[in-house]
Amino acid sequence: MADPIAVLGDDQPNILDQPIHGIIIPSTLFVVGISIISYMTGDVRYLAGILLFAALLGVRALRAFQRRQSLFTDRWTPLELEDQTLISKNTALYRFRLKTKIESLPIPAGHHVAVRVPIDGENVVRYYNPISSKIEAGYLDLLIKSYPNGVVSRYFASLQTGMTVDFKGPMGKFNYVPNSYKTLSIVAGGTGITPVLQILNEVITVPEDFTKVHLIYANDTEKDILLKEELDEMAEKYPNFEVHYVVRHPKQSWKGDSGLVTMDQMSRYLPPYSQENRLIICGPDPMERLVLEHARQLGWKQDGSASFADDQVFVFE
Repeated sequence: MADPIAVLGDDQPNILDQPIHGIIIPSTLFVVGISIISYMTGDVRYLAGILLFAALLGVRALRAFQRRQSLFTDRWTPLELEDQTLISKNTALYRFRLKTKIESLPIPAGHHVAVRVPIDGENVVRYYNPISSKIEAGYLDLLIKSYPNGVVSRYFASLQTGMTVDFKGPMGKFNYVPNSYKTLSIVAGGTGITPVLQILNEVITVPEDFTKVHLIYANDTEKDILLKEELDEMAEKYPNFEVHYVVRHPKQSWKGDSGLVTMDQMSRYLPPYSQENRLIICGPDPMERLVLEHARQLGWKQDGSASFADDQVFVFE
């Protein structure tokens, strides 16, 4: 998935930000030109220009080295808010600018970043799964839902373009190896769709990965279904991916499944337990407990303890 949110700005990177165009080619042309002039005139003083140019190039290279990386696992980095887009009545996508337009973040599927914001004089830390693809350059996207008592989500809602937020990461336990399972069965709820998008980016956009993905996505209302158009487009474009929606409080016009996720729905939409299949669960705690109980009755092996990286049944915390 090249970019799950196409409504944001299309800021193309400057070609001169790329080392080959911004440093290597100009440097080579300059050195060759000075050498030719010095040879044709017989004046070696022109070669002093190469030394001056080398000093200027060293300064630029040092600055580029200092800003080459936007995320670290052991220290905080402030990133500037570039844009925000309202996705639903209480959910928005926040796009943060990386240090350079050519940088991309190789965040593993299912891993998250830590954010640190000041609340009432104290630093408060929360964890979010970026939904931007790791092959996209220049930015990091977070999908954040605002809650009435959510101090951090309210802080994000108050951000203005140009303000910064501290980031650290990536971190997480989930591990995905292409073609290690025949199918991935996923049950997600609400903003639990964010690590799922990471997994989809990792699976369906790689031609060599033949893993099939079956997703049940549950929400309270139709309006709470995040990125439905994007998910439907992916299901239409990629034959190895299918998605089914469950709405707890649907309108009369709703044509899909309603209520809570049931064992019958899991039986109909997800492949059965097998050593060739893997089950992933991500959503609010009550939903995870309900789905996990259904999974046990359907034969999946999970004792309720914390999940490890390669577990066949992985429950996101």
